Amino acid sequence: MVTENNPHSYLVGWIINYLKNRDLMHQNIESIETNKNGFDVYIKFKDKEQFFIVKPIIEKNDDIIPKFNEEGYFGLVMFNTLSNFNFLVKDWMKLAKFKHLSIYFVNHFSQLDKKWIICPYVHNSICDENALEKGLRAMFEMVEPLTEDQIKDRFK
Repeated sequence: MVTENNPHSYLVGWIINYLKNRDLMHQNIESIETNKNGFDVYIKFKDKEQFFIVKPIIEKNDDIIPKFNEEGYFGLVMFNTLSNFNFLVKDWMKLAKFKHLSIYFVNHFSQLDKKWIICPYVHNSICDENALEKGLRAMFEMVEPLTEDQIKDRFK
């Protein structure tokens, strides 16, 4: 059950609704499940399966990366916080080896854009390594960042 007062449930609901809305024209989604095979969301498309991990805030001890593999389709959904951005920058090379990984940074409360999405594998193949962090920061700043305190306040 998705509840508005739980950040994790909120983001689970957000990614499901986002993907359903994106699929309205093509009708490629066959089924959606939650809590399958150690992932928060599973989407069965006509041509692929995609697994999502939802982590409102990445903690230092979170061991997310080993759940991905180079053949599968994966998504990582989190709030647009500075600590989550720092995780992306710090673990960039580890994340960039997964060809079909999409990372969603979300702030539905933002007065600017509400989300930004990056595919590290693709971005890494076209970006200048010297400008990587600056380019990522520009995308990060398109959506107002949330602090951990703001997240706690909004989901009491």
